[in-house]
Amino acid sequence: MNISELEDRLNILVLGGVASKLASNITNLAFKRLLDTLELDDLEQGEMLFTHLASSLTRIEKGETLEGPGSAIMNEVRNSTHFSIAVSQIYYIEEQWGKALPQEEREYLYMHYTNVIQLNIGGE
Repeated sequence: MNISELEDRLNILVLGGVASKLASNITNLAFKRLLDTLELDDLEQGEMLFTHLASSLTRIEKGETLEGPGSAIMNEVRNSTHFSIAVSQIYYIEEQWGKALPQEEREYLYMHYTNVIQLNIGGE
């Protein structure tokens, strides 16, 4: 997925009411940040991560909550060699958002980020 494909996807989510304009803008910035961090022009299998990010920010805006992933999954995620990159990416999102994300949303994002990073640059 490249920036143009992401923007098309985000426009559909905004028009469909799945994502707010603010969530779309932050998602766009987060995508560019990850591309810069990984030194890539195109991100393989990033659709789920960035769709989740836009919809999760919109859920937070609406005051909706969800249950986080299980502890076994999170232990695996935290043991990933890419976890520190995921943490820095979520920190950047929180800076753009202007506040901390709920822990449950953060955990799903850690999970998605570590997976996408591993798919794109390898490692565990």
